[in-house]
Amino acid sequence: MTVADDIGSDFFCTLFEVAEEDKLFPRSSFAIQIKSSKDEIDATGKIEYLERLELPFFIGVIDQANLRLSIYSGEYLPIFFSHCGIPLGLKLSLDDALVTFDNYCEVRPEGRYILRMPHLLDFDAAESSESIVGKGKQLLRLCSRMHQNISSRVSCEYLFKLGDDRSAIFAGCGSAVTFRDNFYYRLAEVFRNLEWLHRGNPQQFKIGELEIYERCYLDLKKAGPVPIELTAAHQDLKQRLKTPS
Repeated sequence: MTVADDIGSDFFCTLFEVAEEDKLFPRSSFAIQIKSSKDEIDATGKIEYLERLELPFFIGVIDQANLRLSIYSGEYLPIFFSHCGIPLGLKLSLDDALVTFDNYCEVRPEGRYILRMPHLLDFDAAESSESIVGKGKQLLRLCSRMHQNISSRVSCEYLFKLGDDRSAIFAGCGSAVTFRDNFYYRLAEVFRNLEWLHRGNPQQFKIGELEIYERCYLDLKKAGPVPIELTAAHQDLKQRLKTPS
């Protein structure tokens, strides 16, 4: 982006996978803002941009003397906005220490926050191609997880994957509105998969597993209306079980 078009990111990048010498496959995209120092960044004027951004966001710090680019991760942004809402003020701290779900943000007075952006990796101009490829794969893995978390927030599911193989699940005014439908559609997914499993190998089909989910479905129907997609998935499965193998 040009200086005149300052929107919060300087580059929009795409990571490519090298499948063969003459084939590149786009895997993931991200936005990055470039800085010349690790000083704390006042992002209050970019809150709306960051809150609505549906791409992984990074900050890169250029060390011109040593021809090095240090990458700091905005992986906690979708978690932050889901957890804390829209703040009145926001600063970004480029952090070389360990950042986890337990310390990723700091609450300041009057609805202001500091969001820690953990250091991910450095790119050196003099390093080998093999090293750069390895770091590219590391960046790709993180981008994939960040995309999952962004998608979770956009779809109002509020289940986030963390970097230490844990998950964070949020309840609140948003989740309280959507969790029922989310559960209904997950149950519909269960019935569709059970139908697929029965079609592939009826002899190995676990009827006891079906009965567990079916009891839940029937209880939900007694409590009130359920989405037509859930009813259709259950009916198709029951019809499949009646069909001779």
